Amino acid sequence: MPSNQSRDQSSSGKTAKLPLGDSFVTIGIGSVLTETLSRQGINRPRSVQSQVIPEVLAGRDVISLAETGSGKTLAFLVPVLQRILDDRPAKGTRMSSRRRLRAVVLCPTRELADQTGRVADGLLRGSVLRVGVAVGSVAISPIREVLSKGVDLLVATPGRLLELIDEGDIDGEAVQMLVIDEADRMFDMGFAPQVRRILERISSRRQMLLFSATMPRDVLQLADQHLRGAVRIETHPHTVAVEHVTQHVVLVHPRDRVDLLIHLHKHAGGGRMLIFCRTRRRTGWVAAALSRHDLKTGQLHADRSQAQRRRALEAFSSGEIDVLVATDVGSRGLHIDGIATVINYDLPNTAEDLVHRAGRAAHGTRKSGHAWTLIGERDLDTWYKMAPAAGVRVDPETVPGFKAKTSPKKTKPAPREEGMPHETRKRPGPGRRNRASRPIGPDQKPGGGVRRPKLG
Repeated sequence: MPSNQSRDQSSSGKTAKLPLGDSFVTIGIGSVLTETLSRQGINRPRSVQSQVIPEVLAGRDVISLAETGSGKTLAFLVPVLQRILDDRPAKGTRMSSRRRLRAVVLCPTRELADQTGRVADGLLRGSVLRVGVAVGSVAISPIREVLSKGVDLLVATPGRLLELIDEGDIDGEAVQMLVIDEADRMFDMGFAPQVRRILERISSRRQMLLFSATMPRDVLQLADQHLRGAVRIETHPHTVAVEHVTQHVVLVHPRDRVDLLIHLHKHAGGGRMLIFCRTRRRTGWVAAALSRHDLKTGQLHADRSQAQRRRALEAFSSGEIDVLVATDVGSRGLHIDGIATVINYDLPNTAEDLVHRAGRAAHGTRKSGHAWTLIGERDLDTWYKMAPAAGVRVDPETVPGFKAKTSPKKTKPAPREEGMPHETRKRPGPGRRNRASRPIGPDQKPGGGVRRPKLG
C-alpha cells in the first residue's frame, strides 16, 4: 500500500497526468490476465485503462470520469483481479468462504451487473478465482449457494448486496476493494441511502474506486467523505457525445412518431434499433404499436421481471428481435453488438442522458452509428439548451422519403397516450365531476378512449 504522503501528492484535485503504457504487461498486469485479454483480441490498453490500472495496482483510491464506451469496465476489473491473484493464500492454507470474498463491484442496474459479471468471468477463465453476481428481483437462494462455495469477486446491485451483508452471508470486514460503477446513475436512481449503509458495513481499510460519467454534488460529497486522497483521472470531457455517432434531431408530431420509427427501420439504415422512452407505460405502448407492424420487438424497463429483461437482451443481442424499446435503465454501460441506431422517442431529461443514450450506438467499437432525437414544437427551447451542453450542435432536419401526416405547428395538442403531460388536458368546468378511473379494457389505448372495432 502507498504511504499517506504519496496519496496526498496524487489528490490535488486536478486530472492525473500519468504515462501511457504500450501494453498491459508494462503497466503491471501478469500473464494470467494478459493471455486471456490477448485471446479476446485485446493487446493494448486504452487511455483510461493505461491511467487507472497503475494507480489501482499501487493501492490508491481512484475517481475516474470517462465517456461511455471508453473501456472503463476493464479499467477496474483487470487491476482488481490482478490484486486478488497477487494476494492468494499460500498453498495448503484453508480460507472460509465468508473470508474469501475480497472485492465487490456495485452496479446501478441488474443488466449492467450481469454484463460486468460475464466480462469478469471471461477474464478469469482457466484460473482458480471465481465470480458471483447478486441482483434483486430473483430468488436469493442460488447466490447464497454460490457464496457458500466461495467467490473472490462479487458484482451486485445495492439492495441485494445490503441484504446479503445484513443477513450474514457476506463478511464486510473481509472486503478489501469496493468499486462503485456509474456512480451518478446510482444516485439518480435513489440508491444513495443503500450505498451509504453498505459503506458503513464494509471494512474502513478498503480501497475504493469510483467511476462516473459526471460529478454531481451527491457523488462529490460521497467521494469527499469516503475516499482517502483519491487520484482523479479524467480522460474525456464527460458530458460530450461520442464522436463516432452522428446526431440527428427531427421535429415531428407525436401522432407521426411510430410511422417515423418504421420508416427509419426500413429506409434510413436503421437496422437493429434501440428506442428510448421516458416512462414504462410509454415503452409498452410503443413496443405494442411496432409489433402490430410486424416488427419483432422487446421491452426493457423496471416493471419487467429479471427473467423477462434477460430474455429481451439476449434476443436483441442475438438478432432474434429487431427493436428493443427501453427506459433509461438501458442507457448506462450496456454493450450490445450490432446496434447501429439509437432513437430518442422522448427527449431525455438531461444532457448526460442524451450522451449515454447515444453512446449505445456502435458502443465500444468506434464504428459509425446514428442517434435520432424526436421532438415537438414545445421541446425546441429545451433542445437548444440541452444539446450544446452535450457537445451536440444540430438543427431539426427532414427525413428523406418520410411525409408526416400531421404538422407539428398547426394541430391541437396530441392525446395523452401520445406523450402529452396531464397539465394540457382541460379541467372539468363548474358543476362537473372527474370520472372515476377504471381499468383499461382490451379495446382501449392508455388515456385515449375506445378504438373503433375492426370490421370483418
